[in-house]
Amino acid sequence: MKIAPPTLHLLIGLLFLLIQCQTKKPQPPKAEGFDPPIPQTISYVAGPITFQLQELAEKINKELDPILVGKQSKDGKVKGLISLRVKRLGPVHVEYADQQIKLSAPLQMWLTKPFSKDTTPPDRPFCSLHVNFKSPLTILPNWRLASHTKFIDYQWIVQPEIRLLGKEFSLTKMAQSILERHKAAIEMAIDSAVHNDLRLDKMVSPIWHDMQNPLLISRDYGLWLIPKPISVAAGPVSGDTKQLTVPVRIALETQTELKPESPDQARTKLPLLQKREQVSQISDLHLMSFIPYADINKMLALTINNKNKKLALGSLTIKQVSVYGGQHSIIVKVEIDGIMDGTIYLRGRPVFDTLSNTLKISNLDFDASSENILSKNAGSILHDGLRKMLESLLTIQLGDDIAGLPQKITKAFERGGAGKKTDLGIKKFRFIPQKIAVRPDGIQALIKVESTVGINVNQL
Repeated sequence: MKIAPPTLHLLIGLLFLLIQCQTKKPQPPKAEGFDPPIPQTISYVAGPITFQLQELAEKINKELDPILVGKQSKDGKVKGLISLRVKRLGPVHVEYADQQIKLSAPLQMWLTKPFSKDTTPPDRPFCSLHVNFKSPLTILPNWRLASHTKFIDYQWIVQPEIRLLGKEFSLTKMAQSILERHKAAIEMAIDSAVHNDLRLDKMVSPIWHDMQNPLLISRDYGLWLIPKPISVAAGPVSGDTKQLTVPVRIALETQTELKPESPDQARTKLPLLQKREQVSQISDLHLMSFIPYADINKMLALTINNKNKKLALGSLTIKQVSVYGGQHSIIVKVEIDGIMDGTIYLRGRPVFDTLSNTLKISNLDFDASSENILSKNAGSILHDGLRKMLESLLTIQLGDDIAGLPQKITKAFERGGAGKKTDLGIKKFRFIPQKIAVRPDGIQALIKVESTVGINVNQL
């Protein structure tokens, strides 16, 4: 069979390599000369927590005892010569205006029987009226809502009167005096219901727990993002005719791990809330990533077994690939077999490609000692093939995974307990590389993420 001239030239070159390259061993680049470490950077995820006024009103009506004043004491005795009982005639109405909530409700008032332990009200209420309160609303460090209810005014529904000798006598002044003495007790009853029963920690704790779940960024390489929230700050409560809003900013640290399975993560408990006069709603998320060379080498060992490792018409086989740091670069150690039997070294700088959202080694090329040997014996026969294969092995494709990360977070959130009572919205999510450092034991990277997050409370 006739051999084409180009193929003949290639075979002659490979034969020459077989004869000449066995005695050539390049010196490994020294593992020295590293970038300064990137200091840990605190990230912030900001967004409003919103809940509907109707939901707040339903919670208050459910938890507020209908009897506001005049319940029996523990020993069953009625306090005072003439005791007053105040009961809600209907639901409490809640609205928001002038940076505070306004509450109103119809009330009935009874006078209990003098000198009697019987607290059963008479057949008819003494009077009934529609009362109005107002209160600022804040969140306490223990995540409970706090109100400071103050009585504003009232309108009579049934005026206080008494009929004697066929005549009606107004008791308005007496009723006003009684109401004045007991309004503090009514205010306290409302504040107590708000403080004891409107606990945002029960809603926020599942969110805090779920946001610590490791997130799989790259399935192919087993790259996990691990968030570690450390504190929460909240600003003043604001609102409109339909909902209340609490601006929140969560401080967190982040790290990444390269593992085939989800890494174990110790959970932190919800901390006390830090109150601020003003809270920025800009999310400033910095992903601090550290990938040890040992983990990269494990993944390379798994990956290379599934790749076609033969080059130069099958005459050269890549046996093993590993990396380490030095000379402010990633040094790639390649063990080969075939027409060349030994070790060669390449080096390059790790970069994050914003166009393709990939982490790769930039300008990967042969170390000087390996270049001299390959240039003398192989020229361009092996250069391009080796570089292309190694660049492929050392490139982590993150494009589709990053694009789908908001959906991953939202789905994980919905599967958790928090998703049953809240909706999580991520409107923007963009990766921006900040710094990459070659360290003695791994690659350190800092990537900024621009995002907008919102949490809507469906049920308190």
